[in-house]
Amino acid sequence: MSTTAFPRAGIVIVAALCTGYVASQFYRSANAVIAPELMAELSISPESMGAITGVFFLTFALMQVPTGVLLDRFGPRIVMPALLMLAVAGSILFAMSESEGSLAFARGLMGVGCAAGLMGSMVVFARWFPQDRFGMLAALIFSVGGVGNLLATTPLAAASEAVGWRGSFVGMAAITVGMAILLYAVIRDAPPGHPALGRKPESARQVIAGLGQVLREKRLWYVSAMQFVGYPVLMTIAALWAGPYLTDVHGLDAIARGNVLLAINVAIIVGVMAMGPLDRIFDTRKWIVAAAAVATALILGLLTVLPDPTLWQAIVLLILFGLVGPYQMILHAHARAIFPEHLVGRGLTVQNTVAIGAVFLMQWISGAIVEEFADPADPAFAYRVVFGFLSAITLLGLLVYLRIEDAKPSVADAG
Repeated sequence: MSTTAFPRAGIVIVAALCTGYVASQFYRSANAVIAPELMAELSISPESMGAITGVFFLTFALMQVPTGVLLDRFGPRIVMPALLMLAVAGSILFAMSESEGSLAFARGLMGVGCAAGLMGSMVVFARWFPQDRFGMLAALIFSVGGVGNLLATTPLAAASEAVGWRGSFVGMAAITVGMAILLYAVIRDAPPGHPALGRKPESARQVIAGLGQVLREKRLWYVSAMQFVGYPVLMTIAALWAGPYLTDVHGLDAIARGNVLLAINVAIIVGVMAMGPLDRIFDTRKWIVAAAAVATALILGLLTVLPDPTLWQAIVLLILFGLVGPYQMILHAHARAIFPEHLVGRGLTVQNTVAIGAVFLMQWISGAIVEEFADPADPAFAYRVVFGFLSAITLLGLLVYLRIEDAKPSVADAG
């Protein structure tokens, strides 16, 4: 259903969804700025810091399939704000934490609470807009939601210096409450007359049968192979190790570190906005993903082989990494093209489970690498090993993904 018939309602709903997604982006990225202070204040090791940060993505991933079922069954208007209130609880608990276990549990609550932010929005997009616009809308929400990433850089660093990282998370909890209220007030699950509004709720047997149909779709797993490395690699650097790397190797303080992370996250937003319309311009999704993945691997390869990059060389490479790395929205559009409307929620959340679960895995493994290869005489070495590992695994994921046929927007137009 195009918004041609209901332009105002569709635009207002998109604006609300973009605003609500800010919270998810903030919570997942915040530790990159405050990690050095957290590690020092609570005596947290690099491996534990990686695991604590990654718990958000683990619970987020575990919630994806249940969230898909809930979205198909009850609709985004109910599910999204209800879950977001759990993120509020997690943010408050994080601010009160005095131990690694409490921090991890709080991060887990945040992950559960944000689980429907992107996928719920995509279910709404699938019902309100034609399929050929899906990639552009996915890029739009990620771009606007990227304000959350920006808030988790210099603004969070400044707030942490002013009121502490604990006070900053209490403030974010209050903002998140407002976002939940906005979503419930504005979202409509589908435009008037859409089949989803009159569809009889699925029985438990139908829910399971639909999930089975999704899991048997071979093309989904080719997309998932690329999802396993695309977003996880981006988040392992941008949301975790870029900050410690800039401090340990280049000696940046909190504000300077936040400024560089701000530049990286601006680059990510620009990259998403640039990639959003490319599938329609070039009439391909597969080859845009392939080109971006190769560029990502090459940049990480340079960070691996350069023995002693200057600060500005490192910043330029990290910004370029941010520009080419956010190709997951094109992957979401590729996955959307595989499934009929009544399976969109489950189809998208299954492949997103892979993407987000792999973030936890990558952050945990990378934390172990940083700890294992730590060398006081050469603090850059452990990070170079991480860069090399992420470059190699990106290329491995690409080799699997290349087996899938393309999903051209022109085919959706013709349909």
